[in-house]
This record gives sequence, structure tokens and C-alpha cells, in this order.
Amino acid sequence: MAKAHAAVLTAPRKFEMREFPIPDIGAEDAVLKVEAAGLCGTDYEQYAGHLKGTPWDFFPVIPGHEIQGWIDRIGPEAAKKWHVKEGDHVVMEAIIACGQCFHCAVGSPLQCENALGYGLYVPSTRAPHLWGGYASHLYVHPRALVHKVPAGIPKGALSLYNPLSSAVRWAGEVPRTSVGDTVIILGPGQRGLLCAVVALEAGASTVIVTGTKHDKGRLEIARSLGVTHTIDVDAENAVERVREITGGRGADVVVDVSAQATQPVVDAVEMVRRGGTIVLAGLKSFKPVGNLITDKIVIKEIKMVGVLSAGWVSIERALDILRRRHADLARLCTHSVPLDQADHAVKLLGREADDGREVVHVMLDCEKA
Repeated sequence: MAKAHAAVLTAPRKFEMREFPIPDIGAEDAVLKVEAAGLCGTDYEQYAGHLKGTPWDFFPVIPGHEIQGWIDRIGPEAAKKWHVKEGDHVVMEAIIACGQCFHCAVGSPLQCENALGYGLYVPSTRAPHLWGGYASHLYVHPRALVHKVPAGIPKGALSLYNPLSSAVRWAGEVPRTSVGDTVIILGPGQRGLLCAVVALEAGASTVIVTGTKHDKGRLEIARSLGVTHTIDVDAENAVERVREITGGRGADVVVDVSAQATQPVVDAVEMVRRGGTIVLAGLKSFKPVGNLITDKIVIKEIKMVGVLSAGWVSIERALDILRRRHADLARLCTHSVPLDQADHAVKLLGREADDGREVVHVMLDCEKA
């Protein structure tokens, strides 16, 4: 029987390369030949053991929820349902909704109570084992959602599809960003930079990105992408600088994509205009937000909303942006690492490893081992 190989996270900070049988398929499922898996902050949290108390706190697991590849084998009903055939280039949605619970029934599959999914949701001990993108092959469940990739998008740029789809939802769809808006992005990681791209695509006239003294290279990239202002929060008072830029009015939209730090949430309340919108997307490892004065949210009638992921429409829009702008956005794809060096890839993402280059987006190349 043909074998797949995968990087299995067996405990915090411990990867092992293992082999699994490539599963047989029926009429309604498929097998993907994985091309690459993009990494995000959740991959590092999972690796470091920071997901305790969440539904994703288990081992062993094959990480990887930003998955692209080619249809290797597919059942006839699945081919009809997904409108793809063997050899087609596709990307995967991370969540496999049940379709039966209350949230699915009311049109909110991202909140599915019984979700399966990739990279975070199913241990590798559960047959058919291949439930994550850090592998040569992936099992495609009958309820999975598959998107066919437009021709011409290179591997590296395509690995941005997942964070870009999140940016489409977080910085575009949820706050309803429109022409002439002022948008602030707190945090210049891959999702922050892509949120800035989406805000500009939506017609925002002023886009501000904040970062720390360690983010000099990322803030330079932000300016090269068309961002109008960047702020080093270690060098100047970010709230005062925003008031200066906006003439005291504040921003229409503030999107917090910073990791761990809670001060940006407090700052967002000061930065947003009356009646504006704050989108919270950066995870803080369940740390409480000190000094948050909720009366200010009430008095200013601020809309504050949490976001976690992205769905079908967001991914389709992200693929369209990549089709048009993949050459421009490819500069964000700073690191490509072979599958058997998954440990190094995650450490690069978490800034535990340093090869002398600014880390923005890390891709695990699953065709190389």
C-alpha cells in the first residue's frame, strides 16, 4: 500500500516524521497531493503548547490548516459536488462543518458546534489519519469545502490564500470598510499587512499600520504596499499620533491583529471615532485586558466584534486578489522550508530562529523533504 509521510506534533515542541497509509476513497471523498501549507500564529501556539483549555489541546496531531495541492484521487459524487477532477489545483477550507447543528442551520458554519477540520481538529490517531497539511497527502472529507485555484498563481503567493481570506473578512466584510475610510491595523504580521492591502482595495483613503521596534522591516513592507502611515509604538505615542493624523476625529475602523499584547485593545478604544468599529482578531492566550474602560465603548457607541476565521466568499475574493496581484504580494512570502524541517519552520514564525531575514510569511513546502 502506498504511504504518505507527515510531520506529526507528538507533544509540545516535538515533531516526528511518520508514515501513514494513503486511504482508499469512496464516491464522496478524495485524496489531495499536498503542495504546501502556510503557517500562521496558531501554528506556533499549537507547537508551543499554548492552546491549553481550548478544544485544540491534544496530541498527536498533524498541524497545518492552510492547505493547497492537487486532487490526487476523487470519487464521482465528490467530483460532481466540488466541480473538480483529478489533477486540479485547489485550496482547502480549514473547517468541516456538520451542517446539522443550530449554527449551521442559521447560516454560521464557522461557529459549528460539531466541526471537524484540518490541522487543529482531529488527532492523527483517528483514521484515515491524514487530517493536516504538514504532510505529503491529505484526506478530503465528504463535507470539506474545496476551492479551485485560478491559473497562474505561483506556489509561494498562493500560500497566502488563507491569511488573505481572513483579511478580506476582518478588514473588509465585517467592518464594511468603504471608500474614504480611515483604517488602523494594529500589528504588522502577515495578517496585519494583508488587512492593510484589503483596506486599500476597499477604497480606504488613509491606512495606518502600527508595530514595535522589532518590526522595522515589516513596516517598510507596509509602506511599499501603499500604506499611508506607519507608527513605531516604542518610539512614539500611538494614540496621540493617530489623533494628529486624523485631526482628532479618530479612525472609522480599527483592526487588532497583534498577538499576545493586550494594550492594543485599550489603544483601539482611544483611536476609533465615535460610532466606529473595532475588530478583534489577535489572540492573547486568554490574558485579561487590563485598564479597559468599557464606559468609553458605551459613550462613544463603538461597535466591537470578535472574528476568528473566514468562509467561502472571503476565500473566493482572496483568490481573485492573488490572481490580480500575486507578483506584488509575493514579497510577503519570505521563507520556504522543506516538510521534514517543520520544527525549524515554526521556530522561524515564532522568532525563535533567525536566519538574518525579516520573517513575514512562512510556507512549508510539502513537495520537498
